[in-house]
Amino acid sequence: MGLKKGPFVVAQTFSVLNPYGGTDAITLAADGDFEIVATVDVCVTQPQKTQVSLDSMAQIAIETQENPTTFEVTYEILRNGTAMATINNEMDYASPSLQRHTNFPNFPVLDNCPSAGINTYDLKITRVATSNVTNIFVASRSLKATVFEC
Repeated sequence: MGLKKGPFVVAQTFSVLNPYGGTDAITLAADGDFEIVATVDVCVTQPQKTQVSLDSMAQIAIETQENPTTFEVTYEILRNGTAMATINNEMDYASPSLQRHTNFPNFPVLDNCPSAGINTYDLKITRVATSNVTNIFVASRSLKATVFEC
């Protein structure tokens, strides 16, 4: 008898009660600011027989000064410091209440070519450009890696 082979899951998750600057929320105060908001390490012994499925999510909260508001944020999945996937999220919106907007972007990525050894996967979020935005907060967030060996 031994361990049954199956997918292996590793995750880092943060739950933030108040997305507008509450405990564990990350502030991106100026254009160009970025943060690594979640990280997982995956050990790969047989790279040619391994796939890593990555699922990520981040709650983005915006405080505005006036209507209309424009903001652009990029989300990157990095493997060992190198970008594997990038999504640009640019929004233009007008709101009846001038002060807050919340967005929940997420995206899955499949790594078919992980390196042998420890692979570090990061979720990096960058405040690219804004108009009429006071602060951008990264609140609840997660990065999950599911490892499949074929």
